[in-house]
Amino acid sequence: MGKLLLLGRLGVRTLPIAEHFRDLPETGLYMGDMPKNETLGFAWFWEGLDQYLDQMGLKQTQQRRLIVQHFLSINSHVDAEELHRRVRAEGHDIGLATIYRTLNLLTEAGLIEQKSFQDGRSVFEVAHPGAHHDHLICTECGHVVEFEDQEIELLQEKIASKFGMELKTHRLDLFGTCKDKAVCASRKKRQ
Repeated sequence: MGKLLLLGRLGVRTLPIAEHFRDLPETGLYMGDMPKNETLGFAWFWEGLDQYLDQMGLKQTQQRRLIVQHFLSINSHVDAEELHRRVRAEGHDIGLATIYRTLNLLTEAGLIEQKSFQDGRSVFEVAHPGAHHDHLICTECGHVVEFEDQEIELLQEKIASKFGMELKTHRLDLFGTCKDKAVCASRKKRQ
């Protein structure tokens, strides 16, 4: 049986764009609620992006909009190279550097989060306002499972309180290996 290494960090994370979400209604969408290949339900994202671009004196370019649409349609953790492959597969001549610049801009805006799960590879996911989830990551194939567990959340609050802390935010990543070795090997080959 594989071993799990529990890695958790308690810390405060500030999002530059968070002030813009105060008056926006909750979307009710969380993680897997968005249908594949659609960017519907992300009005808060587009509004936040427009506000951030305006605040920074930047314009919404056609390339940036296209990259964001593709990113939102993936509805999963994605790295810059995979996003680049998908954009180019649809016939768009956008360079990898432009993809990286756009992902960095979205991260700075607080609209997406950058995660490094293994091998120094960075992946990105939407930073849904007010939503939280943890990750279970296979160290063999890199498969990521997002989950919520109320017992874990309560335990983290209890631990913070025990040590005289008020928990503001946290990140919990559990590392292990897939039980189904054939599926794991198949995922590994696709990388």
